[in-house]
Amino acid sequence: MSSLSVRAAAGENPDGLALVTDDGGKWSWRELAAEVDRVPRRPEPAGARSFLPLAATPTPETVFRILAALDREEPLALLDPGLPERELLLRRRLLAEATAVRQAPPAGAPLAVLFTSGSTGAPRGVELSRAAFLASAAASERRLGWRAGDRWLCVLPLAHVGGLSILTRCLIARRTLVLAGEFDPERLGRLIERESVTMVSLVPTMLARLLDSDSSRTRLKSLRVVLVGGAPASPRLWTEAIGRGLPVLETWGMTETCSQVATAIPGGDPRAPVPLDGWQVRSRDGRLEVRGEALLTGYLGGAGPGSPLDDDGWFRTGDAGRVNDDGSVTILGRADEMIVTGGKKVFPAEVERFLESLPQVRRAVVLGIADETWGEVVVAALEPDSAHPGSAADRDSVLAPALREGLATWQRPRAIVWVERFPETSSGKVDRAGIREQFLAGLTSRHPTP
Repeated sequence: MSSLSVRAAAGENPDGLALVTDDGGKWSWRELAAEVDRVPRRPEPAGARSFLPLAATPTPETVFRILAALDREEPLALLDPGLPERELLLRRRLLAEATAVRQAPPAGAPLAVLFTSGSTGAPRGVELSRAAFLASAAASERRLGWRAGDRWLCVLPLAHVGGLSILTRCLIARRTLVLAGEFDPERLGRLIERESVTMVSLVPTMLARLLDSDSSRTRLKSLRVVLVGGAPASPRLWTEAIGRGLPVLETWGMTETCSQVATAIPGGDPRAPVPLDGWQVRSRDGRLEVRGEALLTGYLGGAGPGSPLDDDGWFRTGDAGRVNDDGSVTILGRADEMIVTGGKKVFPAEVERFLESLPQVRRAVVLGIADETWGEVVVAALEPDSAHPGSAADRDSVLAPALREGLATWQRPRAIVWVERFPETSSGKVDRAGIREQFLAGLTSRHPTP
């Protein structure tokens, strides 16, 4: 296992291609090390450390700054510039209050602070150590392997663990990072083809748009690994991607685990993520718990009561799911999104998968709305499939019998809103909070329960 040092990489492979950008820029490891040397050092009092807030724009300058911080062991706090200003101010305030100045850190001190999305509440800063990134990269390598000439495309935000981990994996393995700018499927397809990209990590929305834009069905032929995670992918998307020969692999992880915990085994079932070496996964009371070397060291400022790990080192995730007899993991959805209606439990992800299997529906978001009688009722926002045009009333007439046949009575949406296009977060995921606020907040249970 190599180190998290661009200087060491330059010494080992000076002329190897290190960084490629979508506008044609290219840097060898020697050239990248020279750029890092030009990054100004941070003035700070002797014997003290503070997190460096960095707006992680998808530019080579951001890569230079991150690599400089890694070489100099300067803790980073990465901020997503795509967030609304109020969210950025909140994160800066958390940094100022909790870690404006830190004394010289002990062994295992954070390499970086990454913020959770805050989609289900106030964001928290997750502290991840250098050892966590090294362990995560080693586990990923044992599952996916590296080949000579591999190039990993980074289109995920560098302020999120999925994006930052691509950078650190490429640095550790001395492989090429291909840095995309803002997500544009047409431009991304051309970049993959032009640079012979072999590996890419995508959320389902990105994959769907990339497939839609590849009318020639030739641009993606260089890919040998396509990791799909961050949100559930619809059955139709899996069918299309597999049918077109894409080497898709479902993956599951989170900020607190420094990216991947479980990933499908290449050559096996692409929809059956299996824990990577070094990870243990169990289900307790329906909630998934994990244990491994790449876990967080803590939350920024000690947010929350006590340690995030129990006495045996287990971390209780926010995901509901189960561990199957073959060792694979099934994710049922976010535990805090579970709907309880009339005493019955409904996992939105299960209902969404069914809805997205119907030809009229491209994407679905299922939420619970408070109801005096039932506690909560199930409602849905649906994005129509452009291949099946028609009015909302036409779609509803086809949908009704399918819901009766495919869903239990308590799983069926009591109200449906058709949305031409879902809002999305800066990381390309469907903005569930935005959908609730914009489209579903005023809905009530207007339909009697069968």
